[in-house]
Amino acid sequence: MYSLLQELIHEAESKYLGQSDLVKLLQEMASMRPRLAVYRYLRDNEVYIFQKVADELLAQLPQEKTRNIENCLRHWLSITRYSAMAMLLNNPEYLQRHLLEWLTDIVRVYEYQHISKKLHSLLISRLKEELPDNGIKYIEPFLNQAQAHIENVH
Repeated sequence: MYSLLQELIHEAESKYLGQSDLVKLLQEMASMRPRLAVYRYLRDNEVYIFQKVADELLAQLPQEKTRNIENCLRHWLSITRYSAMAMLLNNPEYLQRHLLEWLTDIVRVYEYQHISKKLHSLLISRLKEELPDNGIKYIEPFLNQAQAHIENVH
């Protein structure tokens, strides 16, 4: 959304938008409603969702230090928040610029790729169950983008 709006705003500085540009704008505005609904749901239910994920993670990784799991959960809270904003803006570059750069250093320090992989899987499963109206399709690409980045950190 953000890059499309920027492009249309720049075009509108020199002329009125044509019919095809107006159609693009209307389509983008229409797609904003379900993304906004997912954003609100995540915002309002974050504690509930992550508590369920944390409980499952602790049960599935009993050998792992609780501190490592807590750190990973804390980072995934941030990842989810940034992913939600990137989803709202419909802009994967937002996630790349605002989150993934500092996340690389965090992953190197904590070396928790295996915990993150399990957490990501549990979070996606939980969101598939929790998000109304197949809302997972809006947020999942951004969460997957973050997890792929974590897996590629050396």
